[in-house]
Amino acid sequence: MTNSIQHSILIFNYNEAVLENRNSVLYNTIIGQHATLKDKGIKGVLVSLKDTPYSPLAKEDPNLANLVKQLEKLSHMIDIPVAIGDYKRDTFAYLKKFSANTSVKLFQNINTAILFFNPKAFKKELDVLIYDEDKENADKIAMELGKMGYSIVHARNAEDFKIKASAKKYDMTITHTAINQSSTKTHASQGLGLSKQLVMNLPVFIDTAVNSLVTITGLEAQKIKHEIRPFNEKIPPHVIIAAMKFKGDISGIFFLVFPRELALVALEAMLGESLEADDTASIVDGVAEFCNIITGSAKVTFSGKNLKVLFELPKTYLSVQVALSDTLGSNGVWIDMQLDEKPFYMFITK
Repeated sequence: MTNSIQHSILIFNYNEAVLENRNSVLYNTIIGQHATLKDKGIKGVLVSLKDTPYSPLAKEDPNLANLVKQLEKLSHMIDIPVAIGDYKRDTFAYLKKFSANTSVKLFQNINTAILFFNPKAFKKELDVLIYDEDKENADKIAMELGKMGYSIVHARNAEDFKIKASAKKYDMTITHTAINQSSTKTHASQGLGLSKQLVMNLPVFIDTAVNSLVTITGLEAQKIKHEIRPFNEKIPPHVIIAAMKFKGDISGIFFLVFPRELALVALEAMLGESLEADDTASIVDGVAEFCNIITGSAKVTFSGKNLKVLFELPKTYLSVQVALSDTLGSNGVWIDMQLDEKPFYMFITK
């Protein structure tokens, strides 16, 4: 085995077939360097399988499970996050299964490891493309990166990921990655001000918004990206905003932000009839009803998860500044959405 340090990440190149006795040697070697690692400010350890020879059947090799077990024990002993990386794609599912209830992370390559272990090594404004057929896993990854302030784009499927990645519009692409039970996760959610329970259930709001708007309007809806930030003041003028406070097992405020023109289009699609463009009262009531429908669907989903959540009546705004004052300047999750290929927005904060 050989090792090197890149951007404060200790990289161990396994270089040999994975065997239980070699896993023990790796464990003891790193334990023996514990004091030195601390002195050097090492932020993470990556065990690279890039040059590890194994047959196609190795994806079912119990020695890989043993490696995960050894690294889980190691991470607690040295109090430095540990990951496996540079594995073959057909091995990812096997590693993911055995690392699911551990703190051992899985990073497809060294750049992904650096991004999570030492994000300061990259520029602050980073556009990241993510894809995982396991949507829950993709959401976890996106949430962690969002807390770091990066702009996240989800690929809808494998083909969409391939097309978007080939366009080379993104600073980094991430797939076949699992962050598991990251110790930084709890700290980040606390810094954000949102409870861990709310952070874990943010996809409920996103999914119900998409499904509800598609159902009631017949228009195509999708999430584009999300990021951790205060309420975004740099949005188009002439928006209509509806907000609902919620409390119970999770609590916070949900904001739905519709440009006036899109609100009119969506409302007409829902009602199946034309409205006067200057009928502000009807358009405002319509956005409030969209908010009601989305949160009502979210409440049903929460109930299915045995979470009791009570939503208050919606409050509407015609002024971004007034809505902004109700957020108290807190950070939250700002979500860029599209309906009929036109932008609208959601914001969830404490």
